[in-house]
Amino acid sequence: MADMSSRIVSFLCCLLAAWPAVANVAASTRTPAAFTLSPGTARTRSEVLGEKLDFDCAEAEREAACRFEARYRLRNATSEAEVIDAAFLGLRTSEVSVRFDEEPLPVTEEQADPRGSTSGAGESAPARSSPESTFRRLTQRFSFTLTLPPGHEGELVVRGVVQLERRFLPSGYVWPAVQARHVLLSSGPARATHWDIDYLLGPIRTWAGNPELHVTVRVPSTWEVGSSPDASAHTQPVATDWRLRHEGAQVVAERRLTAESAPEWLNVTLTKPAPGWTPGGVQLGLGLRSLDGTRLMARLGYQLAAPESFLHSLSAETDFRKQLVFTPLSQYATPQVAIIPSLGLGLGVPVQVLPDVRPGLRLLVDLHFGPVGAVLNWDHYPALGEGTDSFSQFMLLLQVGL
Repeated sequence: MADMSSRIVSFLCCLLAAWPAVANVAASTRTPAAFTLSPGTARTRSEVLGEKLDFDCAEAEREAACRFEARYRLRNATSEAEVIDAAFLGLRTSEVSVRFDEEPLPVTEEQADPRGSTSGAGESAPARSSPESTFRRLTQRFSFTLTLPPGHEGELVVRGVVQLERRFLPSGYVWPAVQARHVLLSSGPARATHWDIDYLLGPIRTWAGNPELHVTVRVPSTWEVGSSPDASAHTQPVATDWRLRHEGAQVVAERRLTAESAPEWLNVTLTKPAPGWTPGGVQLGLGLRSLDGTRLMARLGYQLAAPESFLHSLSAETDFRKQLVFTPLSQYATPQVAIIPSLGLGLGVPVQVLPDVRPGLRLLVDLHFGPVGAVLNWDHYPALGEGTDSFSQFMLLLQVGL
């Protein structure tokens, strides 16, 4: 099964010329494993004074992408220049550019070593699976060189675009009622869509200093921003520690932390909530009615879900002779779990059109195993005035959902 998630890997990092650059943002594979990155030790004389990471995310034509910008305030407080070898390593990234003090730096794009690297922490950044499989995926490497003059303070800016992949959430052996009952016509349950960005914090400890990290994420106003507590693809994200506000048509989420006290990695989960309803399908029923003797009854209807556990239908029932009834009905239905069928309890308003027009009340119980089920109705029609009598009827039908 493909693991779904968004990936970004890495902005930066400078070390002495003898040291390779280290990564600061890692791709997420969203498989149930844990990061194992060891805390870095400061190897530079130059300091990172602060880091700002901004993501501006949107979806177009069922594809989601984020424009990102990472800003690092750097300071060389020594009396000697420091040469910096740096690299941006990523997956599904494009339009990568690097500037230092507003001057563009040449960037060389090449293939990352699929075997990983043993010479620096950043190039063996851990994944949710094995490092080897990760670096087969993280194939983009953007290298550049930076020189910090003595006593100089400047700003390094990395910009680009990352295409996001959906997190894969298997449904297992549980099928929502609308999907189990309408296997032919239902498009399946409407699920929330999750994308993940995993931001590695450990590598920044290879720098001198204890910078404050400021992460900002901008998404459409209908989306949600949170973090998954662990690496499991089944973990639902929470908004804890994020400060949220609205700006026009966007939601802005912010979080601050320091490099020294930060965890090894910070997850950012983007969630597009599920639509409020799920299309279902046609209902066909045939059974018996108890009124003035036993008669054959047929049902034709359409059903949808809104939300997932509540089914709503409109049906027509007739005995092909004297009675025609139209019924809007809503019911709560349990999902089908493996071989355990779906049970439904409903309440409706049957409107008899023939032989005379009168409204009533319907109580419904049904049991479905896949598209085939049994339905028991009890309908009661009150007297509408002088000369009319109230009456009740039962119906037992075999029902098939398409």
